[in-house]
Amino acid sequence: MEKGERGVNKVYDAIIIGSGIGGLTAGNFLAKDGCSTLIIEQHTRPGGCLSSFERKGFNFDAAVHWISQCGEDGIIYKILQELGIEKSIEFVQINPLMEVITSNGRYTIPKGRQETIAYLKNTFSKEAEGIERFFAIQGRITNEMYRLFKTDIDSINVLSRLLFNAIFPLRFPNIARNYRKRGADIVDSLTGDRDLRKILRIAAIFPNVSMMMLSWFWNIIYNADGYYPKGGMQKVSDALTENFKKINGEILYGKKVAKIITENNQAKGVKLSDNAIINAKAVISNADARQTFFEMLNGDAGVPQKYLDNLKKWRLSESFFYVYLGIDMDFKGLSVNPIMWYFPGKDKHDFIGIGIPTLSDKGLAPEGKHVVIIGAFADDSARPWFEKERVDKEEYKKWKDKTADSLIELADEAIPGLKKNIVVKEAASPLTFNRYTLNSMGASSGWSMDADEQSKLPQRSPVKNLFLAGHWTFNPGGIPSAFMTGRKAAEMVKRAIVSEK
Repeated sequence: MEKGERGVNKVYDAIIIGSGIGGLTAGNFLAKDGCSTLIIEQHTRPGGCLSSFERKGFNFDAAVHWISQCGEDGIIYKILQELGIEKSIEFVQINPLMEVITSNGRYTIPKGRQETIAYLKNTFSKEAEGIERFFAIQGRITNEMYRLFKTDIDSINVLSRLLFNAIFPLRFPNIARNYRKRGADIVDSLTGDRDLRKILRIAAIFPNVSMMMLSWFWNIIYNADGYYPKGGMQKVSDALTENFKKINGEILYGKKVAKIITENNQAKGVKLSDNAIINAKAVISNADARQTFFEMLNGDAGVPQKYLDNLKKWRLSESFFYVYLGIDMDFKGLSVNPIMWYFPGKDKHDFIGIGIPTLSDKGLAPEGKHVVIIGAFADDSARPWFEKERVDKEEYKKWKDKTADSLIELADEAIPGLKKNIVVKEAASPLTFNRYTLNSMGASSGWSMDADEQSKLPQRSPVKNLFLAGHWTFNPGGIPSAFMTGRKAAEMVKRAIVSEK
């Protein structure tokens, strides 16, 4: 091996690839326990999907627009508490958490399970039986999920580990029965009302999730378990970064890991794109799974072929197209909420999401102005965005502008006057998200969350002392999962280091 570049022959206890939430969490727990830890980030700021940017006094969240599990009983709060930084971030609860807009009306979901059921039964009186049956199924599944996870927030892999155990269906029959059933199919079997179908399905955002996952998302919705960090999403990443550096963690920005160095099928450090070598006893990859194994390892470490075949065949989660707007309007006389889903009933977009974070935090925009973020699934798939940019950069830009304008037109129907009051406009395609996060095809949540997929990777890789964190290791992906996998990866590294002493 070549000599390390950061100190003469220095060997870190751990190197972490990527400063997404999984990487930052792992780094904090390792540094807290006295492990010398280096985080390497290809971007100029930390956070990955949990980051923000500013334009003309408007603060925009790049990819994540609300977070669950931030209340005092939540997983994120408990992890921040363990690190001693829970007071460094002020979380504002978003209540109500969801409004659905269709051509027939606006439906605002109230806080509380019974309140939600009563509201829906009152609004859709002819569908009362279907509503009761849906929430009866949802309640049984959710109760079992609470039982499964309530004792240990580190039970990150327990579901997949136990699901096919012969005893599991006896202890958790509703989870077992609905693990691979599409939530949309169950909804459609219970009601024929188009608007009610849209409402019951939308809680999961992704269209093909299992009934198990849809049930959990509904638990989040009616409990208003959605929070916004004052100052924007970057505040969460910055708090973790500042604490990491405070407890002697090191972070290196603007550097890309080109190769994970291995000897005898064991991770020994990394090689950067500038050829610098940095040595370590263990490596945690919070980076894209395909990039980790096909580019950084490049088949050098004896990874089993079956493992690599799975990485090739597993489907990616959907990518999004976002439009970021700074607007000069006060919303007087308009019905708006921080999170809205609009079904236009036309156009190629089945629905669009509209977020107004300034309703939760006025400080994100100049006085009297607002931030509006519009999101939609990328057209058909993310691939055309990459192909168009490679073939004709000018054509790519035109397509990007056209797509942004089409989403603004739709949002203007939900928020009349929006279009004529725009003072700042930015847009992000799947290619944009790939550029800043390096996620394959701009994937938003790691692997697909479709009921028939639900793939994940074990956090312990086939390469000794190479561990994984982030949304490629847990389904569904998301910020709570990233926190948990980061914490778990740190524990694995510490055990590996101790075992070798």
